Amino acid sequence: MEKVIFLALDGLSWNLIEELIENNKCKNLKELIDNGSSGVLRAEDFLSSPKIFCSIFTGKKVEKHGIKDFYSKEEDLCSDQIWDILHLKGFKVGVYRPLSVWSAKKFYDFCIPNPLLLEKETYPKNLSFIGELDKRARSEKYSFKFLIQIFWKLIKFNFPLKNLLHIIKRGIILTFRKGLEERMYLLKEIELIIHTNLYYKLLRKYKSHFTVFFDYSFDTLSHIYWRSKGEKSNYSEVLPNAYEIVDKFIGKVKKFAEKNNYYLFICSDHGFDKIDKKYRDDFRTINVLYLLRELNFYYDVYGIYMTQSVIFKMRPDSSRSIKDFERTMENITCDGKPLFIIKSSSKKLMVRINDFFGNNKNFKVILSNGKKLTLDKIIDFNPGHSGGHNDNFGVFICKGPKIKKCNKIKDISPYDITPTILYLIGEPIPSEMDGIVLKDIFNI
Repeated sequence: MEKVIFLALDGLSWNLIEELIENNKCKNLKELIDNGSSGVLRAEDFLSSPKIFCSIFTGKKVEKHGIKDFYSKEEDLCSDQIWDILHLKGFKVGVYRPLSVWSAKKFYDFCIPNPLLLEKETYPKNLSFIGELDKRARSEKYSFKFLIQIFWKLIKFNFPLKNLLHIIKRGIILTFRKGLEERMYLLKEIELIIHTNLYYKLLRKYKSHFTVFFDYSFDTLSHIYWRSKGEKSNYSEVLPNAYEIVDKFIGKVKKFAEKNNYYLFICSDHGFDKIDKKYRDDFRTINVLYLLRELNFYYDVYGIYMTQSVIFKMRPDSSRSIKDFERTMENITCDGKPLFIIKSSSKKLMVRINDFFGNNKNFKVILSNGKKLTLDKIIDFNPGHSGGHNDNFGVFICKGPKIKKCNKIKDISPYDITPTILYLIGEPIPSEMDGIVLKDIFNI
């Protein structure tokens, strides 16, 4: 029985990999490329991560699998994904945070659902703190106190001491940083270290026949910190450092794969390239923690960033209602106009900024309690994204006993990955799949 490890890395980009390899970095990725098969994975149409990754995991186009964007739900999924197919065939399966998993499957070896969910269970239950990590990360609420609590959880998993100390050091720095640009790379560095090490522990413990690891750190970091080759800035080392963290992780996984006769697949949904300065627009985010404090809802409500919106939900121990909070938010005005566009349901509010003020940070805001503030107190004005999605740099790399070495292949689509893995494993390929088997990667 052939076994597969699948690393799905949102936003991993060929152009940066090649630059880092030129500078004698990312040695493990270079070894995989030199001793395996690789090429550009090119998605079609709008480069939406949930849509592309679900196409990767199903071998089907979006009209067949049904997942269109970040707001898709489990009931929208119309197709089995590769882990479902293999589980039904008797394979031991483990999944770690794919976007298209919404609930913990207890019949898998381990199952940690979508990192963007507001609330989630995990299987096994002793990994439930991963859900809290994801929730805090979406709200940028990795306080030093919270990291100390996580510290003890990680110790129980024999987490490497060196990495634990690094997390604590980064957590201390994080408590003194305020703006998104100053904070995000620290948050993502902490996340990358935690999740790569936890997955590696699970990989070694269960030795599942098929596992998938998903992470979206490169996508977030590349939007904010992308730079041209050789460009220097205060944050020019952010992306190289993140790639080095993952390269070390890949090195450990590669050794495990070689020792235990696994195939290793690495895919991204798209790559990145520089956005011309004249096309960069500043973007705004709600300063969630400050706003909740000023409205006296800090201990009643939490907020989760979802692209350009914030989802607000009541904390379980609050005695107040979501309607109370909705009325409070509706009565916030800026220059005499409602500051927020609000969509409500019985359990949550989706809130967007009513962006009519341009770059005027000094507009006067009146809160529902009558307090007056300048706009920049509750809205963060962030620099325009420097990096944008580019379908010329999506990544496909694979290595294993029957994989050709130093082999470059062309014309890889997201739909080809699942059929190729099924072919490798010796399982039939459903006729409704839209992809083809990448036979050029095999020695057989």
